[in-house]
Amino acid sequence: MHPIIVFILGIILSFSNIKNYNVIIVPEYHTDMGYHQKQLNVIKEYYRYNNKIIIAMEMFQQPFQTYIDRYINGEITEEEFLEKTEYKKRWGYNFKYYKDILNYAKENKIPVYALNIPNETLKEIREKGIENISSPYLPKPLPKYTDEEIKIIEEVLKEHKNIKDKKTFYDIQLAWDYSMAYKLYSLVKESRDKKVIVLIGKGHAKTIKRFLEKLDSKINVFIYD
Repeated sequence: MHPIIVFILGIILSFSNIKNYNVIIVPEYHTDMGYHQKQLNVIKEYYRYNNKIIIAMEMFQQPFQTYIDRYINGEITEEEFLEKTEYKKRWGYNFKYYKDILNYAKENKIPVYALNIPNETLKEIREKGIENISSPYLPKPLPKYTDEEIKIIEEVLKEHKNIKDKKTFYDIQLAWDYSMAYKLYSLVKESRDKKVIVLIGKGHAKTIKRFLEKLDSKINVFIYD
């Protein structure tokens, strides 16, 4: 079957169950334009079906939400938006991957929210350990990884041969996953009548789904993979 037909059938199938989901995760490989086109297509189709949606993105860190709001509202230029969110420093991937998505959100006044934990908190975790910091991005009690999730992280760790401190690597991964899951949990609570469409890396999707459902068993998460 042609990929476009498969995609359209998938959209139709997910629409038939849309009322059952609070959160729709559309994961990506960051440098694969095909995934970003898929994300945009999903956003467009969901918006046409029901315009009560918001978008949550891993690519921006939470302290810079004000500038995302101002950009979506047309108050600052794209150049100012990238500068104020420190996009190049804190994310770094070519903005072309997300430009069309953000333009569509801006044109249709779809709220966009930052998911990522700030670099400053990650630095503190590296210095003190995740169990020794207090952060609004990581409310306690902290979750734990399953054995299966640990195996996946260990495979990722093998690709970073220069990393010697395994605990710090695990702490950073946990902080990354949990902070995004907790922010999504908060967004669901604040936007009860809206679907949250989530754009994150593939490696985070299943763990964030589990963390979200652990935070609130009533939250239903669909991974659009």
